[in-house]
Parts: sequence; structure tokens; C-alpha cells
Amino acid sequence: MQVSDAPSIAGPGHNLATTTDILRDRFADLIGQVDGIADRANRAREPLGEEGIVTEDEQRDPLVSIGIDAGKLSRLIDAKRLESTKPLRDEVEETNKFFNALAARMDRIKTRFEEIVGAYDRKKRDEERRRAAEAARLAQEEADRKLAEAQAEQHSVVADVIVNEAIAAEQKADRLAAAASTAGIGPTRTDAGTISSSSSWTFAVEDWQKVDVAELRDQFSVAEIEKAIRAHVKKFKNTRPLKGVRIFQDEKTRFRG
Repeated sequence: MQVSDAPSIAGPGHNLATTTDILRDRFADLIGQVDGIADRANRAREPLGEEGIVTEDEQRDPLVSIGIDAGKLSRLIDAKRLESTKPLRDEVEETNKFFNALAARMDRIKTRFEEIVGAYDRKKRDEERRRAAEAARLAQEEADRKLAEAQAEQHSVVADVIVNEAIAAEQKADRLAAAASTAGIGPTRTDAGTISSSSSWTFAVEDWQKVDVAELRDQFSVAEIEKAIRAHVKKFKNTRPLKGVRIFQDEKTRFRG
């Protein structure tokens, strides 16, 4: 990372003064120019009355002159701001790049290993679900067989024993069915760490021409909709109307020296 030769805003004595105090001291001349134009502006407004209405050329010309000077000074202020903040912005940008590069490398490793382990874990979960479902099926078949046997032997000496066996078999089938319904769900705990899985709904646009933007209106903020309208008006002006939107020319006065 390169260190700029430009003076830091913090500068000497930063522990004793705020950044604003240091800026006021460094740009005292600039503040004086701003105050000077502000004083001129206040004096030029006095003849206009409370409503600030120009009634003759002699009132107009000072306002134009002051407006032009204010515009020039505003551009100078902006240039000073960019000049003062550039070292800070460059430092922040390079710092972000440095740490982002390190984090991105780790994220790539983590993501790739999650994909590899995920495929293996899903396979094991599927096998667990199949085994649980098969065990539940066999248990239910055994319970059905015991129940049929109990019904066939209901008048025999061993009927009570067979009925009890049928009840136990049915309870076992219920337990295995409940276990099968949750098999392969939940985290996998290993000696190295815990593996969990999740799913979410996503999408893939197949044909942009068929996407109905009106259906998505509730998903856009007012600022996003205004941005789209602004881009439309800038491109088409009033040649392509928009329902619910009034398109018009906003005329503004500009000073030029």
C-alpha cells in the first residue's frame, strides 16, 4: 500500500482538536471567501423586500454577479474537498481490496468444500431415509400379519398372547413410521464439526420478454420506481407517455460568467 504525501486531515495535534477544528484552521481563507459572498448576498437582498422580488435591472445585475461568484467558489470548494479526501479514499479502497482478497480466498475454499461434503452428506441422508422407510414398511407388514393372526385365533387358547403380540407390533410400526418421517433431517455432527443443510426457493429467468413487471410492483421501493421513471423520461422525453405519470419540462435559470 502506498502512503500519500498529502497531509492527513487528522494532522498534528489531532488528539487535542476535532477534525472540524483542524479543517477550519487549514481552510480559514476559504471560509473567509464564503462569508464574504454570503455578506454580499445579504446586502443585495435588502432592496428586494421580504418577498425577494426583482423589479428593475439595477436589482438584477448584482444578483447575477453574486450568483456567478458563488458558483465558482462552490466548484473550488468541491475541488478542495476531493483533494483533501482523496488520500483517505485511496487508503480505504486499498484496505478494502486487501482484506476482501483474503476473505474471498477463504470463502472460495469453504464454498467448494461445502459442495463436496454436501453431495456426500445428501447421499448419506437419502440412504438413512430409505433404511428408515424400509424398516417402517417391514414393521407395518409384521403388525398387519400379527393382527390377522390374532383375528384368526380369537377363539383359541393362545388368542390373548397373539393379540398382545399384535398390539406390540403395531406400536413398533408406529414408532418406526414416526422415525422415518424425520430421518435424514437435522444437523450431522462429526468430530470435526457440524454439517447442516438448508433449502430455499430461487429462480432462473427463461424469457425476459415474458416477465410481467406489473406483477412485481410490490417488490420495488418508491426510490427504485422513480429511478426507472427518471431513466425513461431522460431517454424518451414526452414521446412515450407513462400511465399515471405527468411528463413536463422543468425550466430553470442558470448564471454564466
